Amino acid sequence: MAVHGRAQCPGRIPAIIMSHTAQILTLLVSWILVSVGCHALIKRYFLATFVASFASVAVLLYAGYIELGHLDPLWHVSSITGFFMAGIVALVVGLPFRIRRTIRDDDA
Repeated sequence: MAVHGRAQCPGRIPAIIMSHTAQILTLLVSWILVSVGCHALIKRYFLATFVASFASVAVLLYAGYIELGHLDPLWHVSSITGFFMAGIVALVVGLPFRIRRTIRDDDA
């Protein structure tokens, strides 16, 4: 029995195949969830953004490792680009936290 042109090994669970849209949405949702968590726990806006970017890359690398069974050969490239893209998402996600803390004078 072939799955997308590859023979299926007996006893092996076939990989879940997601569309490109589902992959990008999963990536964005994970970035948003990590960013919300970091901005909720860390009061300083730019520190929370940096930690969220770093944590998003770590979560993404770990998820790739779990899925593939080894580290992606181009992990350094995806880490750098992912850090900047997750940073942009974290900056946007952190704006409501920043505004609320600025109004309350809680921001350090």
